[in-house]
Order: sequence, then C-alpha cells, then structure tokens
Amino acid sequence: MLSNSTLNRYYMIVMYAALGIGGSVFSIMAVGAAVFSTAKIFLGRLTMTRQPMILSVAVAGLAYFGSGLLIIAANPADAANYTLAIERLIFLGFLPLYLQISLMDRESLRDSLEIGAALGAVGVATWAVVEWAVYPLETISFRAHGAPGNPGPYATTAAVLFACCLLASFRAGRTRRPLFVAASLCAAFGLIMSGMRTVYPALIVLPVLLFITWPEARQRLAKRGAMWAFAASAVLLVSVGSVVLMSRLGHLLTMANFSGFSPTAANSIGERIALWHCAGQALMEAPLLGLGRSGAYQYMGECTNALVGQPIVYSHFHNAIATAAAFGGLVEISATVALLLVPFYWCWRYWRDSDARYAIVLILSVLAIYGLNGLANLMLGHDIHDMLFVHLIAVACALLAGSRAETSASGHS
Repeated sequence: MLSNSTLNRYYMIVMYAALGIGGSVFSIMAVGAAVFSTAKIFLGRLTMTRQPMILSVAVAGLAYFGSGLLIIAANPADAANYTLAIERLIFLGFLPLYLQISLMDRESLRDSLEIGAALGAVGVATWAVVEWAVYPLETISFRAHGAPGNPGPYATTAAVLFACCLLASFRAGRTRRPLFVAASLCAAFGLIMSGMRTVYPALIVLPVLLFITWPEARQRLAKRGAMWAFAASAVLLVSVGSVVLMSRLGHLLTMANFSGFSPTAANSIGERIALWHCAGQALMEAPLLGLGRSGAYQYMGECTNALVGQPIVYSHFHNAIATAAAFGGLVEISATVALLLVPFYWCWRYWRDSDARYAIVLILSVLAIYGLNGLANLMLGHDIHDMLFVHLIAVACALLAGSRAETSASGHS
C-alpha cells in the first residue's frame, strides 16, 4: 500500500499538471484534497499543529470566509450573496491542506510541485499555440483563453506555473535543469498570448524578485553560460510572442492617449477609472459592510450611467480593493488585505533563514501575481484563482515550517 508521502507526491504532480488541461480540474482536485484532509482531522488521523505561522494564515482564511457571511447577514434580501457561503469554503482549507501536505519531506514536496508545474506549463503553451493556429491573425483582438475559456484565469495559471518553473531552474540539486528552463518559457509564452496586460509585469517582476531575494539564483546566473542562456531565452520568448505582446501594449497606449485617464465608456482604461470612482462612492454609501453583490451591481450601473452617460456593468470593479469596498465595505477590505499581509509577514520573520528562501520566493511570487491582478482586474472570487492561492500558500507554509524544523534539528545534532 502506498504511503501518505507517496500518495501526496503523485496527487500534487497530477494537480499541477492538470492546470495545463484546465484550471477547473485543479479546482476539483484541490477541493477533494481539502475535504479528504478535513475528514482525516475529524477521524484523528492528522495531528493538529501549534505552528503559529499556519494558524495565523488559517485565521486570515477564516476571517475572509466570515466576511462573506457578514455580507449575507447585512443584506439578507440579496440572494446573490448566499453563494459566498459556498464559494469561500475553500479558505477554511489552509490548515487541513497544510497538515496533509506537511506529511511530505521538503525535497519531495518541491520536486512534486516543480514536476507538476513543468507538465502544466507545456499544456498552457499548447493551448496558446492551438488557439493561435485556428484564430484569424487579428493581433490586437487575439487573446488565448485556454481551458478555462477566460484569459484572466488562464493568465494567472500561466504566471503561477512560470514562477514555479523559474524556481526549479535555479534550485541547487535540480537535475534536468534545461527542461525546467524550457517549461518556464512555455508558461511565459502562455502568459504573453493571454493578452492580460495586468499580469504582463510578472514576466519582469518574478525574475527580478527571484534574483533579489535568493542569493543562490544570483550565483547561478552570474556564470557566463547561464547568463547567455537566460538572455537567449528572453530574446526567443519576446520574438515568438512579440506580435501579440506589442499589439496589446500598443493598444494600451492608444487608449491612454484617447481617454487621458478620464472616466469614459469608450475603452477599458476609461471604464476602469469610472468603476473605481463609483466603488469609492459605494463605500461612502455603506462604509462598514458594503452594499452586497446585487446592490453593488445596481449601484455600479446607476453610478457609471450618471458619470459617463451609459451603464457599465461587470461582475467586479476591476480592482481588488474597489470590489471589496463596494461588496463588503471596510470589513471586506480588511479581510482581503489580511490574506496578503499575513503570508508576507511570515516571509519577513523567516528572512534570515537561508533554508527558507525557496518558500519565501514562492510566497512573494504568488503575492506579486495576485497583487498585479488586483490592481486593475480580479484578484479573488474565481474558483481557479481561489484554489490556486489557498493551495500554493499551504504548500509554501509547509516548506517554511520544514526549513525551520530542519534548521533546528541540525542545530541540536
């Protein structure tokens, strides 16, 4: 019979490989893992922990779930709010997932994450190539949607896989390094082809973050061969995806010149400015607990209609804080910010631990990706986004806790 560690290893490889097939497959597997782990806790087959890091992350997840319940309680007539009680259940999964994942040793955990991510990256790139091959070459309008059928979650998936494969490419002891470099390029190619300009900076931010925070990566890059290989890979990537990349960035500049960053319904920049203005007004209407979903949508249409002459209605306000403000007020804003700040705090606490740098870079990469998404798009509130965030933070916490345990053990030996 397979051990817990072996089962975890294969399950994680398949989970992250499934991101190349479709993010919803990953979501189903993440929910299954959370339910399985929770059942093991109640059956006494998983030992609870007093590790303050994961407990604080779990409290942040509980607060985010509780914020959803408060939105329901504050707007009981709004039926659209009731799904929050189900959608946010996964944020109660930080602790159960951590307990199950931490049964693996650090080396197996990193290997499983990296191998799965590499396979997923190939799938992401394949989707982009297939869609590009069958799509008319209208470069400005082309955007790869991937298996999710939505360029947003597809881009987020690609960015996460890019971060994981980039880590694998520079980790000491990593065999078959060129394959992970190639996988990084595949994920980056998928990200470019998504046309998601809000996540494009990840292509620069994530490598810079890696080299600034991880001395080991800087040392490897300093080698002449590695430097030339990295430069050649960057040139190849930009060359292959340049048609879509340049057209999307050119379109962005055109919109900026047209609207002058003023509220308008004529293009997506003007729409976002209008939505952010209206979200601020919505916060003034209901500062503590917000307007609820239906109330926020109604207010969005009425406010933008008064502001730009026609209603602009989306499922969110194209900014994480603006969306939280309109939906759930200051309580929702606080709960959303806590989900980012708590993991960031533990990165700071573990900063001096050289063995923890891999996990720290992973957490900071996830926070950077979701932060970029949240600036002008959707951060949380989509099943793929939510499941990826919860599972990756749980994985990173297990790696951080493992590094501290190994450091302590070596200190006593």
